[in-house]
Amino acid sequence: MVGLIDIAPLTKTVTIRDVAVEVSGVSARGIAQLLARFPELRALVTGREVAIENLLTLGGDVVAAIIAAGTGIPGDTAAEQAADRLSIDEQADLLVAVIELTMPRGLGPFVEKLSRLGLGPDGASAMPVTRSP
Repeated sequence: MVGLIDIAPLTKTVTIRDVAVEVSGVSARGIAQLLARFPELRALVTGREVAIENLLTLGGDVVAAIIAAGTGIPGDTAAEQAADRLSIDEQADLLVAVIELTMPRGLGPFVEKLSRLGLGPDGASAMPVTRSP
């Protein structure tokens, strides 16, 4: 029987300026850090309305942070600065790979799962909560 430790993490290689960069999905811990750091991203992922100007002012920082997390160094200032210096095309290549590996079934099913955990737009959980008297 295969156990949790036997499952290899999914990775993808993205070539940037003739250099192979290994990309992986962002872990639950990494997602939690990103959502805590960027409230607008949290609102977007949980289905709430987000003012477009808030996303635009945050855009580059969020993209750089996601790329750093997806290349194995979440929250690293130097990695985020390096990601920020990439061309927009290079950032897009990395971002697409990170998102595909993080949410292979897409954003919709991910948001649905968050909602079932009580992290959706209305904060209501589809799972019953039993409280002790």
